[in-house]
Amino acid sequence: MSRGWRVLANSVVFFLLLAFILLVFLYRFLTESLTPMDGALHFSAVDKPVHVYRDSVGVPHIFAESEADLFRAAGYVIAQDRLWQMDFFRRLACGKLSEVLGSKAVELDKFARVIGFARIARDIEAKLSPQSSAVLQAYADGINAFIAQNGSTLPIEFALLGYEPEPWQVSDSIAFTRFMAWKLSFSWYVDLTLHELVRKFGAKKAAEVFPDFPGTGPFILSQDDSLLPSISTFVQAGMGMLDLLGSRGGRLGSNSWVVSGDRTSSGKPLLANDPHLELMTPSLWYEMHLSGGEIDAAGVSLPGVPGVVIGHNQRIAWGLTNGMVDDVDFYLERISPDSLARYWDGREWQDFKVVEEEIEVKDGPTVLLQVKSTGNGPVVSDLHPVVGDSGRVVSMRWVGQTPSDELSANLGIMQAQNWQDFVTALRDFKVPAQNFLFASDAGDIGYHLAGSVPVRHKATGILPHAGWKRQGRWLSEVPFDRLPNALNPKNGYLATANNKIVDDHYPYYISNLWEPPSRAERIHRLLGAGESFSVQDFKEMQLNVQSALAQEIMQVIHQTAAHKLDDPASRDWVSLFKLMREWDGTESPESVAPAIFHAFFVAATENTLKDEMGEELFNIYIRTGNVPFRVMVTLLSGSDSVWFDDISTAAVESKEDIVLRSLTDAGNILQKLVGDNISDWRWGKVHTLTMKHPLGRHESLAFLLNLGPYSVGGSTGTINSAEYRLAHPFDVVVGPSTRQIFDLSQPERSLSIITSGQSGQRMSEHYSDQTDDWLSGNYHTVHTNRELLAETAANHLTLVPQK
Repeated sequence: MSRGWRVLANSVVFFLLLAFILLVFLYRFLTESLTPMDGALHFSAVDKPVHVYRDSVGVPHIFAESEADLFRAAGYVIAQDRLWQMDFFRRLACGKLSEVLGSKAVELDKFARVIGFARIARDIEAKLSPQSSAVLQAYADGINAFIAQNGSTLPIEFALLGYEPEPWQVSDSIAFTRFMAWKLSFSWYVDLTLHELVRKFGAKKAAEVFPDFPGTGPFILSQDDSLLPSISTFVQAGMGMLDLLGSRGGRLGSNSWVVSGDRTSSGKPLLANDPHLELMTPSLWYEMHLSGGEIDAAGVSLPGVPGVVIGHNQRIAWGLTNGMVDDVDFYLERISPDSLARYWDGREWQDFKVVEEEIEVKDGPTVLLQVKSTGNGPVVSDLHPVVGDSGRVVSMRWVGQTPSDELSANLGIMQAQNWQDFVTALRDFKVPAQNFLFASDAGDIGYHLAGSVPVRHKATGILPHAGWKRQGRWLSEVPFDRLPNALNPKNGYLATANNKIVDDHYPYYISNLWEPPSRAERIHRLLGAGESFSVQDFKEMQLNVQSALAQEIMQVIHQTAAHKLDDPASRDWVSLFKLMREWDGTESPESVAPAIFHAFFVAATENTLKDEMGEELFNIYIRTGNVPFRVMVTLLSGSDSVWFDDISTAAVESKEDIVLRSLTDAGNILQKLVGDNISDWRWGKVHTLTMKHPLGRHESLAFLLNLGPYSVGGSTGTINSAEYRLAHPFDVVVGPSTRQIFDLSQPERSLSIITSGQSGQRMSEHYSDQTDDWLSGNYHTVHTNRELLAETAANHLTLVPQK
C-alpha cells in the first residue's frame, strides 16, 4: 500500500473512531437523566411507603395511604418524565422565558406580565381552600424532592440552554392553569379584529364576515378610529405564545359524547372524549392513575398541575370540551389631558394602578415594564409605543383575572360517586368555561356547562366598549343553576363539539364564537342512526374522517361548475372538478379529492377576502380561530355577496367567478407542492404532521427532538380532526391530543392514547412509543386493579420515607 493510501486509511479510521466516541458520549449525555423506575428509593417527602407501578407504555399507577403522600409522589413521578416541559410551561406563563432564551422572548414575556398570570396566581394562592392549598403544596414538594435528588442529571434541555430549574412553587401550577384558560379563550383576538373590520367596512358589510352560528343548530341541548396600531403588538405577542406551543393560531376544539345504557351492548353508559389541542412533543397530556385517601381516579393530567382532568373513578366517568364562552372584553379608556397617569371612569378622574415588572434577559440588560390597570383591567395597548400621546388606551377584562379554585372542583369530581356529587363539584369551576359530560355506573348520563359567563350591561362582548360608560360593563355572572344542563335526555345520548349550546330562547348571551357545525352534525348523524353502541363503535366514530363541511361546499361547487364543463375556457379546472364530482367527503390520506377540495378552500378564502381587507388585516383575520371557515361556508352557500367582487379588477366578479378561479388556483397550489402528476396529489402527501418540541424549531435540534412528518387524513371539519392553518396550508397543528373511551360496565379499565409518549426525555423508550398507535387509531387499556397491576407491571418503584 502506498504512503498516500495509508494516510487516507488512517484518517478514515481516526474519523470513524472519533464519530464512535462522540456517539457514545452523546448517548451517555442523553441517557444519564433517565432515573430509576424500579426498586426502592428513599424519598424524604413521604410519610409512608408509596408504590408506583408503570405499565408497558409507562403510565404510572400511584398507590399511597394518604392524599398528601399521593400528591407528593405524583409530583415526583411526573418530574421524572416531564421536568423540563413543566419548567418551560411555568416560564411561559410567568413571563420568564427571556431568562433562558434571551432577547427574542422579551415580547412574549411582556405579554405574560401584562395579562398577569403570575400576579393572578399569587392572588389565588392566598384565597385557596385548605384542601387545594395542601394538595398543591404536596405536589410542589414532590417536584422539589426530585430536583434536589437529581440536580446533576437533569434532562438535556437544561444543558442546551445552560440553566438549572428553580424550586417549584404552588403559584407556578396555578399560573400555568390560568395560562391554559387564557389559551382556550378566543375573543381576545376576535373582538379586536371585528372592531377593525367594522371601522373599515361598516357594520353591515363586516357582519357578513362575522356571521352568527346557524340558527338551526345542532345544539348541545335540544332547546371610531382604528385600534389596529395600538393593539397589534399585543395580538402578535399573544400569537407568538401560541406559535411556541405549536398551535400557531389554530382552532382549539374538542369532541365528547355519551350514550345511555339503553343504547349500548353492555347495558351501561359509554363516554368518549378527544380534546383537539396542539400536537406537540412532549404531549400536552400525561396519563396517570392516582389512588390514595378518598381518591381513586385515572385519566389524563396536565404536567405541572395535580389531578385528573379527563378520566374516571370506580363509579363515574367524565369528559369535557371548550364551552367557547365569550369571556374577554376590551375597553377604550380616556386619558386625562392634564396627566397620562389618570383616566376617566365615567364619574371622575382615577389614577392608574401601576405595577413595576423587571424582565431578566439572558446575555442582555434587564427590561423594565410598567403595567397599568384601570377598573376594567390591565392596559394592553401599552405594549405598543405609539399609544403614549394618543389620549386613550385599551384595557382588557377577562374572567380569569378573578380568583377561583378550579382544583377544588377537580378534587370533587375525582371523588364524586353520582350526578349530585358531580354537579356540586362543578360549582367551583370558573375558568375556562367547559362543557362537562358525565356517565355513572348507576346508568345516568348528563351534561353541564361550568364556568363564569359574564352578564354585561346592555351589551354583548363582540366589540370593544367605551370604558367610561356603563354600557358593556360586567354586572355579574350567569348563576350556576341557570347554566345549560341536562340529565338523562329522552334520545339517550348527549354530544358536544364546541357547537352552539342552546337556541336563541336562552335568556343570557354566552358567545358567538361557536365552531362550525360539521363535526357536531356528523356525531349526531351517527348517534341518531344507531340503535346499540359498543366500544368498537366509539373507536370508529373517533376515527371518522368524513366531512360534513366538505359535503356542503361540494354541493356549491357542483351547482356552480356543472354547466360550464363544455366551455373551452374551462379546461384548466374541469379535470379537477371531475375528480371531486363523486367524492363523498371522506378525507382519507390516500385520496386525491380532499387535497383538491382544501386547496380550493384556501384559494377561495383568499380570492374572496384579501383584496378588500388588505395584507395585514387579512393575515390577522385568517388566524381568528373558526371564523374564516364559518364565513366561507356561509358566503359560498348563499347568494352573491359584495365580498366576491375583486376590487383590483375593472370587472365585477360574482360567486361563480370566484369558485371557478379558485378551482384553477387549487391546481396551481398542488402543482407547486407536489408536481404535475395529479395521481400524486394525495391528501396525506400534502397534509402532514410534525410534532415539534419547543426547542425543535431550531434546525440543529429538529432531528433529535421532533417527531414526523407523518401523513394524516381528516381536517378541521371531521370528527377525527387534523387542522391546518389557512396561512400555512397544509401543515397539521391541532388535532386529538388524546382519545379516551370509558365503558361504565368495566369501571376498572379504560381505553386511552396520547400523541407521543409519557416521557419528555428523548432517549426514553416512552418518548414516542404511542405515536404509531395514535396515528393508526389504536388504543391501550389502562387498568386500575391493584392486584392485576402488581402482577403485570413493567416497572415497580417504591418511594420509602427517609429516616
